[in-house]
Amino acid sequence: MAVRIVNGTKLLTAEPPLAPSTILELLQSCDIVIPAPCGGNGTCGKCQVLVKDSSGISTRLACQTRVEDGMEIIIKHDLSMLVEETGVAQRFPVTRRGANTYGVAVDVGTTTVVCHLHDLESGKRLATASCMNPQVIFGADVISRISASTDGKLTALQDMIVSCLDSLIDDVCDTASIDRASVRDLVLVGNTVMEHLAAGFSPETIGVSPFEPLSLFGEEIALASLCPHVYFAPAISGYVGADISAGILATSLYQAVSPEILIDIGTNGEMVLGNAKRLVCCATAAGPAFEGVGIVHGMSASRGAISQVDVVDGELEIETLGGIDPIGICGSGLVDLMSCLLKLGVVDETGYLLDADELTGPLAMHLGVVDGSKVFFLTEDHEVYLTQRDIRSLQLAKAAICGGVMTLVDAYGCTLDDIAALKIAGGFGSHLSLASAANIGLFPPQLLDRARAVGNSAGEGASAVLISDVARADIRTIAATCDYLELSTSSVFNGYYIDAMGFEEVR
Repeated sequence: MAVRIVNGTKLLTAEPPLAPSTILELLQSCDIVIPAPCGGNGTCGKCQVLVKDSSGISTRLACQTRVEDGMEIIIKHDLSMLVEETGVAQRFPVTRRGANTYGVAVDVGTTTVVCHLHDLESGKRLATASCMNPQVIFGADVISRISASTDGKLTALQDMIVSCLDSLIDDVCDTASIDRASVRDLVLVGNTVMEHLAAGFSPETIGVSPFEPLSLFGEEIALASLCPHVYFAPAISGYVGADISAGILATSLYQAVSPEILIDIGTNGEMVLGNAKRLVCCATAAGPAFEGVGIVHGMSASRGAISQVDVVDGELEIETLGGIDPIGICGSGLVDLMSCLLKLGVVDETGYLLDADELTGPLAMHLGVVDGSKVFFLTEDHEVYLTQRDIRSLQLAKAAICGGVMTLVDAYGCTLDDIAALKIAGGFGSHLSLASAANIGLFPPQLLDRARAVGNSAGEGASAVLISDVARADIRTIAATCDYLELSTSSVFNGYYIDAMGFEEVR
């Protein structure tokens, strides 16, 4: 049995690894990554591919379609990821390690993997590469990865991420014309589950109370296929990982005079409040809505994603990443859109999407019904739209983040007026309109005038640890002294979470 696969400009012929086999299993065996946030259960609809076979040409779910001899599979997904760099790692003193020696700093996110190549003598960054985390075929969030690992997929999950890192290191070395053999050091950051999977450790204990990991890292772990020295940066707890330790380092939160807040908004909404005297952190189960998962036409921040929405003359004006026709909407676009719909009265303060007959004028033309559910159409061809269920998913996610912030403030013993800065980390934060985020209550609106995006702080922190022994010592201190607040059993958090569910009057 042979199958043709068209992936961008690449064409290959492959044989299924087993029979019967789904298209998703075939693509996995060929190291071709496509989104499958539900883990191949057929519920998310994200693994669509174009299939040509004896039945004709049609779009189908890769996880639900059996491979047939002579089938042609066309991959439609553009998985190029956009990474925001700030270069703050270079403010740390460089520990010189000799000429012609190089290292890589990697941020292994649940969705995106980023790799930075550095000259270890000067500390200079030479190249950056990124891609989607191939583990997404097992699901979008850490809980699905934990479940997969306990179902016998731990080795496969580790092999996937090691192979991914190996490819990214090749890419950055090629870009900088560097001999791969001269890459001597690697620093890896990520949430605690991602670090477990990269190390080949079972994360099973993180998934059950009291959520204790096998390791909090802060040590070298042998991954000889990548490079001689691989340092796993220290995590803080089972659900606040080394990505947050690195973010605290990169943003100098641990050296601040007045209290500041750092939020890494993603599937697991990690955040920290504090200054040089004290740090307190927590993690909220925000869900993957901000990364486009669970949203009918949601997608990552890649080409074709609606990333910005504004109101112009009473109508919506949208922008996409790459300036091409929209094929979906990413987290920043979703937040903008919700803010706009609230301003226009298309969605009320409870999150209810109005019916077409409840509106007048051009906006009513955007409202319709698809598969029995109310939707708001974003494109003239009605191919991209927002559903009532999408709005509810966003409400749950934003309430978790805002509730977490307020719980931290309560635990720290300060007020919102005492907060000197609110720093939003990650790719989502880089594209996010802070005004829109405040309008929908993603964070307390009182903090808007002190809020700013800080880019990929996890990757910058990893770079700092790679090039500087001072940074490596600082991140160990950060992880060891940051207090962790468990929200799953907190009645205080539950109260703030419920209060943050609705939409207050927007500006």
